[in-house]
Amino acid sequence: MSAGSPDKGRSPAGSLEREAPARRRRPLALPAARASGMLLIRIAPGDTGLFRYLLEGGGEHLAMLTVLDPKKALFKLLFSPHQRERLDALLASMRPTVPFEIEEWPFPSPNAPEPQLPPGGKARHP
Repeated sequence: MSAGSPDKGRSPAGSLEREAPARRRRPLALPAARASGMLLIRIAPGDTGLFRYLLEGGGEHLAMLTVLDPKKALFKLLFSPHQRERLDALLASMRPTVPFEIEEWPFPSPNAPEPQLPPGGKARHP
């Protein structure tokens, strides 16, 4: 480097230049969901870590994974019903890398009545 040229990445005064910090995306303003959406996910036991990595890394926190049976690699996926289309697209993009099965959860029972909220519209917690 010649004596008259400034170092790369330095201002003429010699201090290091800083890049502007990356701006975070603003979260979507969605109406409150009455209940979480849930899916049952079955994965080959050896693919659990990769599935979680792809879901969390590319999923922008669209869903939360809960382990139901680690030996069988059975998981519950919780998500906002407002984000179902985005989650479906993410899961479809993951299929070529990690094979898995999806089922609606909880399983619908043909004789079970639809859950009803108590008067006032708020769920009661025991």
